[in-house]
Amino acid sequence: MNTVLLEQLIQLFMIMGAGYVLFKLKYIDVPFTQKLTRLLLDVTLPLMILASVMKDDGEKDYGKVGAVFIFSFALYMFMTVLSIVTVKLLHFPSKQQGIYMFMCMFSNTGFMGYPVINALFGSEAMIYAAVVNVFFNIFVFTVGIVMINYDGGKQKGSSSVTSLIDLKHLLTPGTLCSLAAVLLYFLPVHYPTVLTGFCSTIGGLTSGLAMLVIGSTLAKIPVKSIFNDWHVYLFTVIRQVAFSFILWPLLKLTVSDDLIRAVMFILMIMPVGNTAVLLAGRYEKDEELAAKTVFVTTFVSIITIPLCLDILNVI
Repeated sequence: MNTVLLEQLIQLFMIMGAGYVLFKLKYIDVPFTQKLTRLLLDVTLPLMILASVMKDDGEKDYGKVGAVFIFSFALYMFMTVLSIVTVKLLHFPSKQQGIYMFMCMFSNTGFMGYPVINALFGSEAMIYAAVVNVFFNIFVFTVGIVMINYDGGKQKGSSSVTSLIDLKHLLTPGTLCSLAAVLLYFLPVHYPTVLTGFCSTIGGLTSGLAMLVIGSTLAKIPVKSIFNDWHVYLFTVIRQVAFSFILWPLLKLTVSDDLIRAVMFILMIMPVGNTAVLLAGRYEKDEELAAKTVFVTTFVSIITIPLCLDILNVI
């Protein structure tokens, strides 16, 4: 188990490193990275979401999948409260509170979670991961947008919650495809192989491209600045270790199915999601902080994820 996790995490970390090197060698520049970000958010990620529920892998267990919908919604509601309380208690700088809340709440469920879950449990578990990812995207483009635009309440003329969540933000390809994925799974339709193949092929580009974007973003940051912010290290310990010991007992009390519980837990303890960097760039927030934190949490997760799984006897 640990070997599989290590291989997946190290591989993704190496792709991030490749993005760093390619930027330094000028194969990638800032305009190209910006275009890749739009491609990821508006094309490859939505198609990856659709592809996850369009595959015909045999008889569907609607009861268990329905339960995962309920558990996932409840889990993200809990994570919303936990993230806000954590950031407020830790007294992070006001202008960074919003992005820290976002990074507390949203782990790398899609870009890293999918390959890890598939390697550990096989295709049987992928539908559960897909359902969790549906709610990930719904919450990212609603609660997440509000969080990432929050600055501790000190911004002059700060916008209201309702003004942040408008049609421009809600009607994104990511949100629409998340909602469509929920409907598609329950429809008794056999999708043509050519269509599922199209979505799977383009959606499959997401993980590699996203890690390249993060690596290229890191390349713009002075190396010393990646390691000189103690807030990032405090956050990493809380996010990658303390949260595990909060979430696992909670899931054991509420989720009876061993596989569903393990899938949900593993997705939640993935490092900070790449989406933090992508959306920080889109909304002109602290993209450097997001990139540094993704870098550090991903690096540390190579140790913390297998360690937490062993200590808590998850699998």
